[in-house]
Amino acid sequence: MSALAASRHLVVWILRAAILAAAGLAMLSVASNLRIFPRTEDAEVRANVVGVAPQVGGTIVRLHVVDNQKVKTGDLLFELDARPYEAEMARAKAQLELVGLEVKALRDDISAAEATVRDRQAKATYAASHYERLKPLLQGNFTSADRVQRAQSEAESSRALVREAEAEVERARNKLGEFEGKNTRIEQAAAALRDAELKVSFCKIYAPCDGTVTNLQIAPGTYAATGEQVFSLVDESVWFVLANFRETDLQRVRPGQSARVFLMSDRREPVEGIVQGIPKAVYPLGTASQATPGGEGIFSRVQPTFDFIELAQRFPVRILLKGQRDFRMGGRAAVVVDTRSEGELELLEKSESIERKGFTPPVGNE
Repeated sequence: MSALAASRHLVVWILRAAILAAAGLAMLSVASNLRIFPRTEDAEVRANVVGVAPQVGGTIVRLHVVDNQKVKTGDLLFELDARPYEAEMARAKAQLELVGLEVKALRDDISAAEATVRDRQAKATYAASHYERLKPLLQGNFTSADRVQRAQSEAESSRALVREAEAEVERARNKLGEFEGKNTRIEQAAAALRDAELKVSFCKIYAPCDGTVTNLQIAPGTYAATGEQVFSLVDESVWFVLANFRETDLQRVRPGQSARVFLMSDRREPVEGIVQGIPKAVYPLGTASQATPGGEGIFSRVQPTFDFIELAQRFPVRILLKGQRDFRMGGRAAVVVDTRSEGELELLEKSESIERKGFTPPVGNE
């Protein structure tokens, strides 16, 4: 072998070694990058959805929104026919007034019974005193035994009449229904009236949050059953992404870490996000249905991409989206999490407080 051939052979081996080394370094760099920046393209834009359903049943008489309309908290959405409930409210109001008159009559009965007690107590006192005065006279034969016995009988009878009158007072007080300073009859009638008033107010259905009406497929004249969802309201106060990460990619992911979300609708500029939480449970890949025994409750179900090889389970990581864009629920996205970032827990707490806010629908003339 000539020197030229040997040098060429050496150069080839050096090039091969350099290529292998570069490939190895590239693989290590990619592996390190994937470990520090776990990513997935299996993500979906989500928002909280409120199912709008009436608390009473009735015919829809007015519809104040259209499909895909934006609404604010407290906006009137639709109205039901309130006439049956208004009649019930009028009946409850009349019943309350009637109960008030009955209570007044019962109090008058108590006053009369107490007056009877006082009268009989006076008579019983006189009968007892009369008997005590006659009893010594019997020993000196100043009165007859029959008269003394009659006086004793009248005294005992008077005491019995007093006890009877006192029992009548107690019965009248029990019929009145006073307990701890309140009259239970009036309280019951007032509660029935309050329930009737609430049912009338429930005939107007208000928006529980800022959002967009969706899946509106009704018109005036439709009967809305109690508790049956009429349409949905997408709550736009908080938007988030459910990103399905492989369990092998979750070792360094923590709540509060920053993430970049690339929406399929616009991948030119990523959306900033924050990892809110990682679920502790999902349905196993081999679970036949969500109705399996074992007390699992309602878990997320993530469908495998392939079912002929053993795959790492995927867990839906919830990532809050910062800022405001024209997000659409159900849109696809890709997510990259920066596991080196510090936790933004204050922003998470603010977002969670928004999601926990309560809503009380207006009542009456509010």
